[in-house]
Amino acid sequence: MIDLSTIDMLSGLADRLYRAGVFGAEVTSADKAFAVLLKGHELGFSPMASAGSISIIKGKVSLSADATIALCKRSPACLFLRLLASTEEVATYETQRHGDPSPTVLSYTIAQASKAGLTGSQTWRAHAPAMLRARCGAAIARAVYPDLVAGIYDPDEMAEITRHDPPAPRALPEASPAALEEWREAASEVLSLGGMYAAWAPRAEGIHLAGRADAARTIAAERATALGYTLTTAELQSVLAGSIDPAMASALDEIAATARHADDEDGDLVVADLVVVLRGIASASAHTKVTAFRSAIKHAGALGVEDAKSRLTAACLPRTTE
Repeated sequence: MIDLSTIDMLSGLADRLYRAGVFGAEVTSADKAFAVLLKGHELGFSPMASAGSISIIKGKVSLSADATIALCKRSPACLFLRLLASTEEVATYETQRHGDPSPTVLSYTIAQASKAGLTGSQTWRAHAPAMLRARCGAAIARAVYPDLVAGIYDPDEMAEITRHDPPAPRALPEASPAALEEWREAASEVLSLGGMYAAWAPRAEGIHLAGRADAARTIAAERATALGYTLTTAELQSVLAGSIDPAMASALDEIAATARHADDEDGDLVVADLVVVLRGIASASAHTKVTAFRSAIKHAGALGVEDAKSRLTAACLPRTTE
């Protein structure tokens, strides 16, 4: 079982590494980055190895072939896993699992790849031996070690899966010189994170086509700050992408709405209000709870509450009865 300190560490790393741009293009939010690091942690990979080797495409884990083979090789269940042949025409792997009476040998040929419609890409034409090894290695890992790699696909395999499920075509909006000002006006009327996404979504592509995305995000950040939100860059991007967890969005809305009471000199009432919000999401995901707790600390500090972290921590501890 993963403890809260590990979740907190992975959450912080996900935010920083997402902002650093080390993940693949399909990782479009800090939440997805956290999921990648969490899966990597479960598989025993370091955070940077996870960021470079793991993707999540349409809810399925995609692990590079080299990482999949490494995962099997380091398991006590694997007596050996070796490459027997690698040419322009075929790749062959052999492995034996502890308890199996004999080794398993599997080959993947260029004829199989051609039949599956894979060889038309430049990557396959230029690197056929490597692509054949990836297909064969991933296939033998799933065949012999399903308990280790169940549900894990090679990125090339995921590309084949998603290729058969294309998005519905739609017309793109034209770039508008007034797109940024229209967004500025719409953002000024936003009152919640859901409202911000609803205002942003129909204007996003026009703003991108006009080349004003950075300025538009600055407007969003300024409006969020004015409303009392203390969002990281990654969290704001999640809001605009519509990928923020609903429970997290609701908690952040309530935290932002918390105001300083006129007679609250020591901040006790602010802390009490924030604790009510935090306890209200007790059944939410660990990532949501960690993010909401961080936001509550920042918001309390912005309202002038001293030593906000330790006070909120103490207030959120389970009540004990003597």
